[in-house]
Amino acid sequence: MTVPEGIAKFITKLYTTLRTETADWHKANQSELLQMRQAKVVAERELRQKLELMEVRFKEECRRLRMEEERTTQHFSEFLDSIDEMKSNMLTYYAAMPKPLALMIHHHAAELLKEAWHSPSAQVRLKRQTRFTDLMLTITQDLAELEHGGERKVLPEKTIAFIQNASKQLPLT
Repeated sequence: MTVPEGIAKFITKLYTTLRTETADWHKANQSELLQMRQAKVVAERELRQKLELMEVRFKEECRRLRMEEERTTQHFSEFLDSIDEMKSNMLTYYAAMPKPLALMIHHHAAELLKEAWHSPSAQVRLKRQTRFTDLMLTITQDLAELEHGGERKVLPEKTIAFIQNASKQLPLT
């Protein structure tokens, strides 16, 4: 199938016109196109540098967070070890105290520590840390009375009273 001669000339003329106009436009805007290409190269370099800097910052932030978490875990572990030591001291100083009671005091202290340590809110965390500190001070008072030749008691009465008062204050939900 052949294309009529008039249509072929028209298509050829249209194609030539488009190429000429495109070439003229490129020639007229050559300096702007060059500036745009250069600006693109500069922008790509800047973007690459910013991405590299962000990557370095991200890696360093991750490293710092990892170190902080390791330190926090170590401190938490030290607290748990000290609670274990407190339980051993209570069993030693209060020889007649039933072991389940010492374990319950230990468990109560460990739970208070976990609540204080893992609270998302700073305000709640501070309240729970204060509660944990109060329990530890009460236990220390009971043990100190025995060490300083105070009246020999069968149980750590202040500690037990502290835990009982704490349980009375909790809502039953």
